[in-house]
Amino acid sequence: MNGTHQHTPRRARLPAAGAITILLAGAIALLAAACGSDANFDDPVNPVSQIAWPDFERLHYDMLDQTDTLLGTLVLETQRENDRYRLSLTFDLDTKDGPVSDIVTVWVDADTLQPIRYERQAESAEQALTAEADYEIDSDGRTTVSVRVDDNGDVTEETVDADTFAFDNDSSAWLWRSLAFEQDLELTYRSVNVIQRRSQLVQVAVRGQDTLRGPDNQDFLVWQVVATPGVEISRAWYEVDPPHRLVRWDQQPRRFILTRIETDP
Repeated sequence: MNGTHQHTPRRARLPAAGAITILLAGAIALLAAACGSDANFDDPVNPVSQIAWPDFERLHYDMLDQTDTLLGTLVLETQRENDRYRLSLTFDLDTKDGPVSDIVTVWVDADTLQPIRYERQAESAEQALTAEADYEIDSDGRTTVSVRVDDNGDVTEETVDADTFAFDNDSSAWLWRSLAFEQDLELTYRSVNVIQRRSQLVQVAVRGQDTLRGPDNQDFLVWQVVATPGVEISRAWYEVDPPHRLVRWDQQPRRFILTRIETDP
């Protein structure tokens, strides 16, 4: 594909119910709709090869639908806290009944990106969801996750056994950014979806280079990354050169387009 074409998106005011459904289902929840089997995937391995991003970074994205209508915004923020990174995703949507927000924060080990702590809060005028989870990794590398989800007052507590090479689903944008980018790289790892309270194998592959238009009409040479959890497919485009920023992310019927870069706190 040639991604250099760019135009101003239209802004839509979504019905509140539709907006909160998008957010509470997980705007980037890879596993939520996945229904395929893990049987055809390779054994999981560690996908982390490099960490090229700075100690602080804030990336802004427009969230568009298939007709280029602006649904809202996404902000990915990276903040180093000693031997951890605090990774946050902030979704904001505009609806006819008021704003809808979804804030996800994942703390990960700064060297390995292994998850440590998860928090989430999503709300509209009529609905609210909060979630928290603590990760524990034993000496054999097996991961267990203690989860608590409050969905509009309906509280669920559960422990998830995620086995080895398990990473938090909502750290995916950073996890794929840490790949050893090379043509036709393919590997499998485990992804934990806290809201769904389960883990699943994810197959990820690097599928060639392209050019995309980014902020200030700058052209970015990018790698295309294809992630396949079950039958779902997510496509993401990362800069070829470090720090390998995410320029575009397609999760049909939505896509996220980079609009602004901040590197000063």
